[in-house]
Amino acid sequence: AHSPGYGYVTSCPTNLGTGMRASLHLQLPNLTADGTEAKAKAVCKPLGLSVRGAGGEHTPIGADGTVDISPSARLMIEEADIIVALYEGIKLLLAEEKKAPKRK
Repeated sequence: AHSPGYGYVTSCPTNLGTGMRASLHLQLPNLTADGTEAKAKAVCKPLGLSVRGAGGEHTPIGADGTVDISPSARLMIEEADIIVALYEGIKLLLAEEKKAPKRK
């Protein structure tokens, strides 16, 4: 269903709006060396991005540091802005990954 004011109405309220959830899996072994996604979240949150396990919501990060990155906003935002936020976040995450101490 589509609403002129709210966009696409989906079965999951978090996808209300564009109905688009663009995401990617990214290996961040250095940022996740402590076994958590806390450092990746610290980078992503100010950019409006979410970090979660590659298996979806409420799943742990992969043993190799694989995380799922996606924009948090879907309501009152254009699809192009979602992709730009994701792209900018990935660039920043990869830069932080390179600066982080190497995983042992």
